[in-house]
Amino acid sequence: MNLRRIDRSDGRRGLYSWKDKRRLRELEELYGRYGESLYRYLAFRLGSAEDAEDVLQEVFCRFARYDLRWKLVRNRQAFVFSVARNEASRFFKRKLGRREGEQVIAEGAARGLAAAFASPEEPSLALLLRRAGDLPADQREAVYLKIFDGLTFKEIGTVCGVSANTAASRYRYGIEKLREALGGSL
Repeated sequence: MNLRRIDRSDGRRGLYSWKDKRRLRELEELYGRYGESLYRYLAFRLGSAEDAEDVLQEVFCRFARYDLRWKLVRNRQAFVFSVARNEASRFFKRKLGRREGEQVIAEGAARGLAAAFASPEEPSLALLLRRAGDLPADQREAVYLKIFDGLTFKEIGTVCGVSANTAASRYRYGIEKLREALGGSL
């Protein structure tokens, strides 16, 4: 994603003020830091790489409009994942209609984890992803955010709109179910 526009001002004031250039740099840094993780998370959440690209673009458009709000954000990582989660929900509701979108969100995307990883070369990872796809959506999301993105339980709680304790228990239950499914080798 290229966030820069061409400045054809020949050294004069140009198309942007200094404030716009600062915001552009901040967006580029934000994309550099979280872009790939957000893309994988959205592919997991939506079950489609193409939809993840569309929603990721909308997420960064939303970030571009958050100029004053960034000063109030205490935990950027939790905030960016919350915005991505909300945009994924909006996408489902727009694409499928409110009732069907809510149903898909509640059930979770069936191909979620597999879509986040193009083609896992390791057979044990492929098996783990298949087994994780059988977890309930809330547990699958907590396991994904903890293992693949390294969020804390507090951050997972913020992203999912639940307490840190609830996020931790969803993660523990999900890991326990994966252990059982894999014969205790996890």
